[in-house]
Amino acid sequence: MIELFRLNWKMREEWFRWCLDVPQVELDAPRIGGPGSILGTLFHIVDTEQYWIRRFAYGTEHHYDFAEHADLDAVHTLSRRLRPFVEEVVRSWTPERDREVRISPNGDGTESELVFGDLLRWLIQHEAHHAGQLSVWARELGFPPPPLACAWPDAEPDEAEGAGGKR
Repeated sequence: MIELFRLNWKMREEWFRWCLDVPQVELDAPRIGGPGSILGTLFHIVDTEQYWIRRFAYGTEHHYDFAEHADLDAVHTLSRRLRPFVEEVVRSWTPERDREVRISPNGDGTESELVFGDLLRWLIQHEAHHAGQLSVWARELGFPPPPLACAWPDAEPDEAEGAGGKR
């Protein structure tokens, strides 16, 4: 399971790197679909991943505020800061734990049943879905999206440089 998350994280780093060549106004511009902008989508990917991992691991809910992370460097920093926590939980998955169930309280007083393996597979798919959405928007802007080969399994994880000072 961790290998699939690593592929997603590698691709996410490539999206952060890709964003360095895109004018800020385009990263913030309203788009049809998803969270509504390129930067908003990257933030949504990061926030959703930590939210569901946190709910499974601790039974608590927490969403980060986009207004506090509304530039590329801040979203990238948040992604890197949360990754060790997410990775620790994902690494704890084993085939024996795949059907492990946790009951997690919802904000409205009800409860949700979270199945470990199902949750992890959904998170993998969620990021891939939004990467596809980002690719469509990239092409609409006339920028080629990052190549999928950059996330090939034997590629070493690479941290894209923060956007600070590059704009």
